[in-house]
Amino acid sequence: MRIENRTLLLLFALLLAFACDPKEDTDPAVEAAENMKFTQLMPTTAYATASSIMVSPNERYMIFFGAHKPFYSKDGGQTVEELFVYGNATGHPINISNDGLFVYGGGVYDLDNIRSGSAAIHHATGVTDSGKLVYIQNDGANGKTFFIDDNGTYVSTGVRLEMGEEFYLGTFGEKMGFFDWRNKIIAEFDVSTQTYTQTTLTNMDYKRLYGLGNDRNKVKTAYSYGYFAYAKEGGVIIITPEGEIRYYEYPEDYRIYRNTEGGMKLYKDKAYVNIYDRWGVNQMHLVSGNSIEPVDNVSAIAFGEESVFTQGFLEGGDRFRGGIIKTVNGQQEYLPLDMGYQYPGGYMFGKTYVIGDYAYAEDKVFSRNSETYATSSMGNITSILHDDGRTIAYAEKGTFTTSNGKDWNLESTDPLTPELVAKGADGIYHALTVEIKVYVSPSTQARSYSADLKAYTSNNGIDWTEVSGSATSHPGYGPRLISSDGTVYTQDTNAGSIGSAKLSDDFGVTWQGLLNGMNLTKNEPLPEGFKTSHFELGTGKFVSIVFEFGGEMGVSVCDSSTGGCTEQVLEVSFDAADMYTHDEEITHTANDEFVFNTLEGIYISNPLK
Repeated sequence: MRIENRTLLLLFALLLAFACDPKEDTDPAVEAAENMKFTQLMPTTAYATASSIMVSPNERYMIFFGAHKPFYSKDGGQTVEELFVYGNATGHPINISNDGLFVYGGGVYDLDNIRSGSAAIHHATGVTDSGKLVYIQNDGANGKTFFIDDNGTYVSTGVRLEMGEEFYLGTFGEKMGFFDWRNKIIAEFDVSTQTYTQTTLTNMDYKRLYGLGNDRNKVKTAYSYGYFAYAKEGGVIIITPEGEIRYYEYPEDYRIYRNTEGGMKLYKDKAYVNIYDRWGVNQMHLVSGNSIEPVDNVSAIAFGEESVFTQGFLEGGDRFRGGIIKTVNGQQEYLPLDMGYQYPGGYMFGKTYVIGDYAYAEDKVFSRNSETYATSSMGNITSILHDDGRTIAYAEKGTFTTSNGKDWNLESTDPLTPELVAKGADGIYHALTVEIKVYVSPSTQARSYSADLKAYTSNNGIDWTEVSGSATSHPGYGPRLISSDGTVYTQDTNAGSIGSAKLSDDFGVTWQGLLNGMNLTKNEPLPEGFKTSHFELGTGKFVSIVFEFGGEMGVSVCDSSTGGCTEQVLEVSFDAADMYTHDEEITHTANDEFVFNTLEGIYISNPLK
């Protein structure tokens, strides 16, 4: 009897404990939000980009132009410093000697003794590989004459330039090259022997290549170690030191008027041209030997004694936006240099979608296991939909599906890439396209924004049909969510707006006007606690996340798409400076984790379930 009473007493105590447990009625999503933790998924990566690279023959000195500002290196690309130079040398050749001298806009600079403000230490037309400075100047009746520096003083060689100085193409080795392409004349001045040679190419026929020929806006010329090159819309001509004339036609799809806009780089008998096809896609091509072939990972190029330096992206590398690549005997690696560029607001990655063990940002995919980057076969993703074990991605190159985030199936090449997608309770898929329009006031230059919307339906989430009469335009940036019950909300966020908003309960087909707590269309007040959200969880809950000016994160977990919310403010473990202007870049995963683009990289939260 005592044992039975003791057992009953224990059971009563357990029941009482459960009944008094304050967590019994706690919403799991609210509790998970209250205890939200953040893990860095992708740190920011080193940055290095250039549209033009110059390298000394011994590969010690480098200059990088075309990034947000110029840089130089004097240790083979291990480190960089900002380069300060005067003037505008656009179109002027720049080469670097083996002792770090280069000529920019007529001024001579020394990379071993570069000074803040960079006053030039001398003036010159060019510098040879060995560091000899050459200046072309008028010499009375002798006309344009070559002068060579002798311990700081230029001494005349008595050798005259027989063509316009504007045809100077650069100094390579110990020779200066000139090409008067209109008269088909090439020339070299050998600094070491102080001799000038000039040749008229009587047999060269520009008409063998497609294009307008001697249109100064379409012709590019180059010189390198005795070789000359000429490029126009349809091809390239290379002249060898022996006087052989080689003609190269671009592939047929690349013979268009835009070509030569990207310029040409010549190294000995190899010409690199960045040309466009008829669809406007540019591709670097290598012209050499008997062929012209496309080459990857090249948007700028320079040559050293043993290496080739390019700017580009390495598959399986550790950089998101690529860098300066050094190639030796076919082996490629990034130079470690970091130019430290800050993206707008300091954010490198933009909106990032995490699917399984992979994270997609812009046109790159990051492997969470190997911590490396590769080019995504889908291109940029506009939006995704997690759909019963599969993920649908609406991307630049089509609509794709996956079950693991790695292996994707191309389902459609339809160009429609809706910004917002949901699956209704009836199994029908609904989508909205959002096209942002910007109006700039002619008088004040103030900007205002509006969003053009169109609604679509689909039976499979792949093939879409526009809903007739659904096209609308609303002030502001447009909606953030289309929920499974059809709720869509968009607010006028323009400066000076009165806070008017629009609400749809049929997936964006029709709209109701809202203002000051009233539904103007229905002429009735909004329900108490009315609030719309940014995300719909797999559990049926709704969440919105906003950041305050001071970096605090506000999280609302709601029972429905229009209310029943529990709100809280959290301190985050990452640098949230300026996040209040970037909360539209937050995404969430099929596991109801949230992904944040921060100043320190990409962070991911614990699941809210």
